[in-house]
Amino acid sequence: MIFIIGIVGFIIYNFLRDKDQMLKHQVDMRGGMAKKYEFLISKLTEGTTAKVVKVTRDHIHIRAVGNTTATNFFITENFNKTEIEWIGQLGMLGKHKHRWTFPHNFPQEKMLNEIGEYLEWKTKQMFE
Repeated sequence: MIFIIGIVGFIIYNFLRDKDQMLKHQVDMRGGMAKKYEFLISKLTEGTTAKVVKVTRDHIHIRAVGNTTATNFFITENFNKTEIEWIGQLGMLGKHKHRWTFPHNFPQEKMLNEIGEYLEWKTKQMFE
């Protein structure tokens, strides 16, 4: 039993060490998440009630709240990729969500274009 616990502990230790090294290379050396994704953050919060709610070493949460709606964007840095998740609680239209995965060095302008195209399509789909 102790042998199994030791193996599991070793695997967890290696995973956490690898993740720490990944974050040093992909995030810390670029000034942190807020600095690395500064363009994306500025565009997602531009002209709306959206605000950055939380920033950690590997995660950014952006939230916009209306009278009956709430929109959340979660930007997460993983092994060689960036995941962006959108969750929209749109009142009577219900809850909607989508996740995009990009290479960690993918141009933020292209990320934003892909997100915008999807949200335009989703809006048309909901109102047609």
